Amino acid sequence: MKQRGKTPVGRGGSLAGVILLLVIWLSGFSHDDARPISGLIANDDPPGTGLCTIRLTGGVWKGSCGQISGETPAVTVAPSKAITTGVWRAGIKPTAVWSGKMTYSDFTDEIEVEVYDRGSGVLRTTYGWFPVSNFVLSTNTLQFQFDSSHEIPPSELDRKIVQRAAAILSSDAVWNRADNRECATGDTKWSIYCAMEQATREITGGFHHRRPALQVVRQIVDARSAGRDYHHRLMDYNNDPSTSLQDVQVLFTEALARMTH
Repeated sequence: MKQRGKTPVGRGGSLAGVILLLVIWLSGFSHDDARPISGLIANDDPPGTGLCTIRLTGGVWKGSCGQISGETPAVTVAPSKAITTGVWRAGIKPTAVWSGKMTYSDFTDEIEVEVYDRGSGVLRTTYGWFPVSNFVLSTNTLQFQFDSSHEIPPSELDRKIVQRAAAILSSDAVWNRADNRECATGDTKWSIYCAMEQATREITGGFHHRRPALQVVRQIVDARSAGRDYHHRLMDYNNDPSTSLQDVQVLFTEALARMTH
């Protein structure tokens, strides 16, 4: 289930390697073409719940979240000063942030974990953002649970991201119909993906490929493109000759409507 391609977290930091494992296990979608992943090692937790245990060994926080995709990837994390891939919610800061990596035999995923009151938080991974609970840190052990069956819902900032993306991609003159998912600061034309990236950076100060706003847009594109052989959903839908600018604007409108429920 290791995925190659553009890595969402890569641009701004990683998170608790532990979380990464969680994200991968749970993911129904990896990057745009991810493979399904097997469950974690069986335990007594409710379905969809995983347990990550990290210990301080030789000055390094190392551990595991269990078996994933036939392997037990190594998880390495460390405390971080801040989330680097964009603010989750306006006016609310985490009490702790951990970042790191989950290493498979042929793939390394970067992750971030943000912790709030009472041990709740978010695990940011290449495959999605997932709820964290019961985060406990002692002198030499870090442990938390995650819910791999539910992704984090959009926040008010996610609504603002979609609204801004719609304003950025407002005419054919600024629409890039040959997207390659490579977005530059000085761009004067934008694809759906790059409009979302630009909006995310403006609104949150960073970017993550699996932010809830982008996941909602992907879900709508999935429904619209059923039966089409898309490899990367947002890119291929953007570049599809049958997609019109009106389709794109309706896409954003529908995403906003879904975020109100």
